[in-house]
Amino acid sequence: MSSKKVVAILFGGVSAEHDVSVVSARSVTGSLDRDLFEPVFVGIDKQGSWHLGGGAFDLLETGASDDVDTVILSTDPARPGFLSLKTGNVTKVDVIFPVLHGPRGEDGTMQGLFEICGIPYVGCDTMASAIAMDKDMTKRVLAQGGLPVVKGVCVSAWVWKTEQEEVLDEIAETLEFPVFIKPNTMGSSIGISKADSVDEMIRGIDLALQFSPKVVIEQAVPNAREIEVSVLGNNEPRASTPGEIIPCNEFYDFEAKYVSTATELIIPAKLPRQFLDDIQFTAVEAFVAIGGSGMARVDFLVGSDGHFVNEINTIPGFTSVSMYPKLWEASGLPYGTLITTLIELAFKRHEELEALTKTITLEKRLGV
Repeated sequence: MSSKKVVAILFGGVSAEHDVSVVSARSVTGSLDRDLFEPVFVGIDKQGSWHLGGGAFDLLETGASDDVDTVILSTDPARPGFLSLKTGNVTKVDVIFPVLHGPRGEDGTMQGLFEICGIPYVGCDTMASAIAMDKDMTKRVLAQGGLPVVKGVCVSAWVWKTEQEEVLDEIAETLEFPVFIKPNTMGSSIGISKADSVDEMIRGIDLALQFSPKVVIEQAVPNAREIEVSVLGNNEPRASTPGEIIPCNEFYDFEAKYVSTATELIIPAKLPRQFLDDIQFTAVEAFVAIGGSGMARVDFLVGSDGHFVNEINTIPGFTSVSMYPKLWEASGLPYGTLITTLIELAFKRHEELEALTKTITLEKRLGV
């Protein structure tokens, strides 16, 4: 790149993962190559308003409103960037780096907005983001592709409210305790619980439905080991060395991820070489199956019966202790170089999309 590109770091958001997003964005900002890129900061508060400026982090963390301007995305392709609601001026940007986790950030809605505005952006596109955010849909797509997933049942809030006994019968016919209950569209282990009885499962479903309109109830993998793989690339994605999570709690819940310092990260994972190769291969296959591009972290559960794809995170955590960058560092790709690579991948994908034919010439005028 011959000149500096303006990179908008977009963070915060209206999901329950707002605070995690802010921490991740600070890490990305600190590792951005300032010789190549000029950052602008856009924080989305918990009410959904967008604020541009050097004070965006302070606004989201403390409420201070200095050095910020309320903005929206410009839909004018001749002026790509953020439109000030106060002045009408546009702060032009070349690419957006969304560091947003959870609904309305990682689920394809934001990616669709970037597409409409014609601005390159880091990470998976609208379709892949939407699939990966929906745990039930992810399982369906991967299973159709012959990839290993854990047995599970998906239940909507409406069905749970109106047909609870039928739902419990279906679960009893399909799964055995213990089971895990998860909000269908939530990350960071928010709202997840483990159940060893019907009463615990009912409480877990009620809890999960506070965060998502659907829940997934999954068969627990006995003595499961949690293995994670980072995937990077567009047309030729590659996998990092796998790492293992040894949570301080019974499972890798929110506290074990972000609060406690007792959780262990083992990189590389201590598994036989052939097994690690198989997991890396499956990670790339899962990424390709959902139509991934840019990046994703693929999480596995490994038990005596083999390995299972647990989740695909299209905007994985980027904090100083997050597995996605740590796995690439262990694979020989430093944090700063990783950030640069992701931005370059965003430009490459945008160029490919722009090269597609958008109009056709008709020999005859179409009748109405």
